[in-house]
Amino acid sequence: MIIRQGKQEDIPKIVTLLKESLGESLLKKSENVWQYKHLHNSFGPSYVLVAEENDVIIGVRAFMQWKWQRENKQFLAYRAVDTATHPQFQGRGIFSKLTLQALEEVAKEGASFIFNTPNEKSRPGYLKMGWQPLGNIALALVPSFVYVIQAFFLKNPLLQVMNNSELENLCENHNDKCKKTGRLFTPKSVAYLRWRYHNNPMQTYQVFTGDNWYLALYIKKHNYFKEVRIAEVLGADSNVKRRQIQKVIAGYAAKNGCLLISTTDKKLFKLSIYRNFGPILTFKNLEKGEHMIAEYRDLKQNWAYSMGDLELF
Repeated sequence: MIIRQGKQEDIPKIVTLLKESLGESLLKKSENVWQYKHLHNSFGPSYVLVAEENDVIIGVRAFMQWKWQRENKQFLAYRAVDTATHPQFQGRGIFSKLTLQALEEVAKEGASFIFNTPNEKSRPGYLKMGWQPLGNIALALVPSFVYVIQAFFLKNPLLQVMNNSELENLCENHNDKCKKTGRLFTPKSVAYLRWRYHNNPMQTYQVFTGDNWYLALYIKKHNYFKEVRIAEVLGADSNVKRRQIQKVIAGYAAKNGCLLISTTDKKLFKLSIYRNFGPILTFKNLEKGEHMIAEYRDLKQNWAYSMGDLELF
């Protein structure tokens, strides 16, 4: 078995391996999706390793490139995302070998840390390789009927199409405000928003823009109800703008029969339950010493994230 860096011509074989190993599940698996995630990413291409035996790809490990920022310092980071081992080769430690080698390589390239939200089944494997749990992601859960009723008494918000220059200014203002918090945040840009929400083949996001604000959301279907998930909100920095955004969200929830609204923005809705409802975020430090994990262990105090920054896609 040899381990080597993945190439673009490997993509058809990688997608076949993902389907054989994992099935289709809820996440789409296609060449288009792989290229979107690992080649078209606004932060840069992913780091991909494959395990090969007799010219057959039997394992794959992908780290998606990401950026986090604190004040004026940016950190190169990676999300541990797609991984698979061929069913006939499982139990040989291929997942661990690929992951550990990928860690070494991205550390050499200057990466500061790896992050992801592994499920209960895969989390123990990551913890054995040095990942540390930072806790559950905090979410605000909102009963939509409260704001649907309230929305009837609010003036309809004026929706406006923002051009790239206006949207870039909004992103810069958002980033400047995040810098002042002293917490880690994902810097936003037009390129990021277009990639993450407008051109995403995996999830259909509805995007609304108004008077210098931006909103991206989608519908999550559960067995007995539907939920509006707020992936990104920019510019909700005044009561007037928050009321406009609330009206849009409430109208969308009512139109689509959604009983629940969820967001990471604690201030967006006053009538909500804010708790650690989300998945566990895990973190692997790649810098020398332990200052990174010491500084960013407290998820609530040290991180400023949107749902779109951390949700699985």
